[in-house]
Amino acid sequence: MKQLIVSIITLTLLSSCYKQLDSSSSTTPTTSTDTIKTTSTTPPKVRFFNVMDYGNVYPHLNTSNIGGVALYYPTTYQSGVIGTNNIWVTFGSDTILNQNVELLAGKYYSCFVYRIGYNWMISIVRDDLTTPATGNANVRVLDFRTQAWFSYIGVNIFSPGNSPLLFNNRNFLDHESYASYSGFNTITAGTYTITLFTSTANLQSKSYSFASTKIYTIVLMTQASLTAAQALQAINIDVEQNYQ
Repeated sequence: MKQLIVSIITLTLLSSCYKQLDSSSSTTPTTSTDTIKTTSTTPPKVRFFNVMDYGNVYPHLNTSNIGGVALYYPTTYQSGVIGTNNIWVTFGSDTILNQNVELLAGKYYSCFVYRIGYNWMISIVRDDLTTPATGNANVRVLDFRTQAWFSYIGVNIFSPGNSPLLFNNRNFLDHESYASYSGFNTITAGTYTITLFTSTANLQSKSYSFASTKIYTIVLMTQASLTAAQALQAINIDVEQNYQ
């Protein structure tokens, strides 16, 4: 009987100790280290492309006048504000568009200015500027064919000895419908042939050397003066390097 009482007392003391330990651990404040690490106060940055051959457009980011932007000559990255940003663009003496966009802290963006019919628009895509590993380059294809935009094409990026990068059924602004289309793909650095094709024929090709650790955007464009049938046979392939 004495041994039974001792056992009960011992178990009670041990149980009490375990409860105190549990209580102590549950009141320990959780660390905010993760929150501190992931919270950024770095402003977002945007660069502007003119993908039309009408002449210079003049984008403004909030109160900053970026200046004239010509076809094939994008701006450097410009600092915006975290949250709502006002982008407005003038062409000649007219303000052709004015809209607010939401930009995230510490992120990079490309803003493309284009026109369909008489309507001017912008398209903003996220730029991942993470440096590729040595020996590799990052590449993406963005379709801004404002003439014959409804015609699907394919894009084949090929170099002997390397796996080809194939984009099937590319269509105007498909990167807005499918966000993954604006992401970068990794290839082995080297010289590649960029071939545009339809289901029945090759349209045209261009050779380009993609350097190690660099990031590139391939922009497809058409001349506004061409008919749809003409434009499909005269697509401009512009390769732009993305850098901070």
